[in-house]
Amino acid sequence: MLLIRLSLRNLLRQRRRNLLLGSAMAIGVAILVVSNAFSNGISDIMFNKIMRYVAGHVAVRFNERGGVMREIFRDKARLDEALKGDPLIEKAEESVGMFTRAIGNGKSDNIVLVGIDVSGKLSEEERREMESSFRLVEGNWDDIRFSKLENPVIISAEKARYLNVRKGDTLRVRFRNMFGQDQAARLTISGVMKNDNIFMQPVVFLDREKAKAILGYRPWESASVSLTIKEPKKNATAVADRIHSRLQPGIAVIPVEASAGSRRARTAVLGYRSAEDAKKKIKELVRLKSGNFDAAFRKDGVFVTGGLAKALGAAAGDTVDLVYRPRFGEKEKRAAYTIGAVCAAGCPEGALLLLNDSEFYKLYYDGLPSAPPPDISAAVPAPGSAWRALVSPEWALLRRTANTDEYKKKYQEIAQNKWKGTTVDVSTMYETASDILKLEYVLKLITLSAVLVLFFIILLGVVNTLRMTIRERTREIGTVRAIGMQSGAVRDLFILETFFLAVFASLAGTALGFAAIAALSRVTIRLQDNPLGMLLVNGHPHFVPSFPGIAGNIVLITAIAVLTAYFPARRAAALSPAQALRHFN
Repeated sequence: MLLIRLSLRNLLRQRRRNLLLGSAMAIGVAILVVSNAFSNGISDIMFNKIMRYVAGHVAVRFNERGGVMREIFRDKARLDEALKGDPLIEKAEESVGMFTRAIGNGKSDNIVLVGIDVSGKLSEEERREMESSFRLVEGNWDDIRFSKLENPVIISAEKARYLNVRKGDTLRVRFRNMFGQDQAARLTISGVMKNDNIFMQPVVFLDREKAKAILGYRPWESASVSLTIKEPKKNATAVADRIHSRLQPGIAVIPVEASAGSRRARTAVLGYRSAEDAKKKIKELVRLKSGNFDAAFRKDGVFVTGGLAKALGAAAGDTVDLVYRPRFGEKEKRAAYTIGAVCAAGCPEGALLLLNDSEFYKLYYDGLPSAPPPDISAAVPAPGSAWRALVSPEWALLRRTANTDEYKKKYQEIAQNKWKGTTVDVSTMYETASDILKLEYVLKLITLSAVLVLFFIILLGVVNTLRMTIRERTREIGTVRAIGMQSGAVRDLFILETFFLAVFASLAGTALGFAAIAALSRVTIRLQDNPLGMLLVNGHPHFVPSFPGIAGNIVLITAIAVLTAYFPARRAAALSPAQALRHFN
């Protein structure tokens, strides 16, 4: 306690020098606190705002038959089952969007029609966040869902100005729906919004269910899904892996009633892969009874097994009519194909019809068929058999990837293979938006650089101050040593002085940093035509102080200061009393 009292008294004795050094340290700590809070604020924006809305912490994406804009999955119940029950999933939202051409009053332009949920399902926090990110200057968010207007939408102020429209006007849009059909619709402007993100200016918001209806989704179909995850940095990859394992596809089967002339038979239609390597393998496996491979390999070409040909009394060149009932209660679906070849040997066992996968998926997705009965399921090629890899699955589940490079390579391979069915991809933000996430690491690197510079300043300041202090107090050292103070106590006295100086300066710097954060948070910055506007929240810089980080920095700065003070203090303590008393400045 005596050393503590002496060290505090000595700090007050040398106010001017300690005040200057302490002020420099405090300013450095304040800069560190502000930069750390700003870096965490950017991270919070990226993970909880940009990533959450742009790509989701985890995304389940669909692409049907190679159509870039056909993000559709035909069995929503199956998808919901794969997502259900995971405690780490906070929210699952369908990403419904479509590029369209909008015609206003005398002008036209491209817009992005985006479906959003403004129903009572939104929490108060989510609603406040939406209203702060997209500030309405006209209208009300509730008008999108409950208004009696025809397809009410909210449009950005910049796009409304360009299209020469205002609240109450009608926009006409042209687009291609989920089935590749050219469509047109009328949208009524019920609100005008402003947003600091330049990339949101082309966006027009519409109620999600109305957007799905306009784009052609049926109640049992789903768009791609974005998931909000608890602690996404920690859990996103694990959640994606679990969902991926639950979405393993089976073999796609269409149970049908086939007829040729007056004869009928219950059978199943399977798709066969039409890639060149698959065709080569089929030729190696199959021996034909009638017909030829060229006819069977046409886009609408079919093989029939010997068992089915016998049951129908059909041969190559005959027409076979198919009838099946879709799973979701629509009217019966019908199709007719010309038999290209009849198998004598090498085809799967049982009464089956094998259809080119391009035509097969068209039939399969036109009306998702009911599950096949057990006797037909038994005819499906078993796992491990040669034909198992040659028949079409329900969908193609893309492999999991770890980074953006692997992710791009995966899609390049899919484009080269020209997959005919639906591709299903489960990915995390680390794969789909790594360029955005790199910004966080850059900011952390800048913060680390600031810490290193601050430590260097502390090092120089403490060493120079202690050297001058020891030089000026050499006779004092000799006096206290002469009256009985041990050398270790002298060393500890100087170290304690440095310790308290670092602690007080760090606390003052932290308070200064929080004051600066409070002031900067009130500054309004409008960057509507600048991409950096996405890093603002409601036009203000966003700061998220990390109290464990601040405490860690204070401990580290204090430790560095004490370590730096140790060596000059040890040299001071090593002076003999007689030598110190003879010293003159």
